[in-house]
Amino acid sequence: MNEKSKDPPNQNRSIGFTIVELVIVIFVLAVISVTAMSRFSDENAFTGFIVRDQIISQARRAQQGAFGRSNMSMVFTPNGAGTEATVEVLQASAALSSFTLSINALTITGDTNVTDSCASTAGTSVTDTSPFTLTFGELGDLVASSGVAGAASFGAPTTAVRFCINEDINYSVCVSPSGFAYPGDCDV
Repeated sequence: MNEKSKDPPNQNRSIGFTIVELVIVIFVLAVISVTAMSRFSDENAFTGFIVRDQIISQARRAQQGAFGRSNMSMVFTPNGAGTEATVEVLQASAALSSFTLSINALTITGDTNVTDSCASTAGTSVTDTSPFTLTFGELGDLVASSGVAGAASFGAPTTAVRFCINEDINYSVCVSPSGFAYPGDCDV
């Protein structure tokens, strides 16, 4: 009797990865890790973004809380050493929320009705003796801003209120007269 082979004729496929595929995967992982590690090398690399996002978040919270109520405000107060800042949302004088942020190595300025880019026109410094306050009306609109001592550009916002962090457009915050806070320069 003729014994036939049990193996089909095209059975010589190999299972696994080729050396080229493995080298490409290692190369891609190396590029990703080098890119990611450069982001973590400086402890202050994200501080500006965190401060910017907390200012936006708290301003939006104050605006939403003001709908139908009024007397809601967001207060940004650096400590005397300039290493931390407190961002609070207040109704009348009661704190609804409060965050303490590290602002080490950051310069924070603010203005009302100044819509120039933070990169071109530096604002007035926000300090512990003159915190920056935004007050929202019952329609959620921005009715007042105050706080920076000696700044002629504070009061009723007619065009916008801006926060500049390190005079960098990427870290700046604009609050429109309608009360909406957004990142970047004021688009007026």
